[in-house]
Amino acid sequence: MPTEKNIKTPEELYIYFEAYKTEAKNNPYLKHVFVGKDGNSKYQELEKPLTWNGFEIWLRKNGIISRLEHYKANLDGRYSEYMDIIRAIDLEIYNDKYSGAAVGVYHNNIIARDLGLSEKVDNKHDFSGGNVTFKVEGEEPEEQ
Repeated sequence: MPTEKNIKTPEELYIYFEAYKTEAKNNPYLKHVFVGKDGNSKYQELEKPLTWNGFEIWLRKNGIISRLEHYKANLDGRYSEYMDIIRAIDLEIYNDKYSGAAVGVYHNNIIARDLGLSEKVDNKHDFSGGNVTFKVEGEEPEEQ
């Protein structure tokens, strides 16, 4: 016997996401900094990135739902009608993180790891013949 869903429609889920997004972007983190020759105490605003965890925390704090993973995982096929909205939310979160890291709003190394991105470096070494050759992608080999 199916249980009643806390979030009745995909549209309602997206309305909640928009509310979370507005709150996150309108309430930046405050970083304590010291500026000037006298080291005056100030607070620098830092934009908050959008995250699934942040969205779920927002839903919990607002008494809407305590766990979102059943919707994301489409548990028992009960949440199929939510998949398009969940994909749209996922794309918005990804784009916020990626774009924010690309322009320096967010720390790019942390976001790259979170998004599963990595930079590949070719570390092939040829020790035959007594010479060591180091090759960095895009550069000519240098013999030592």
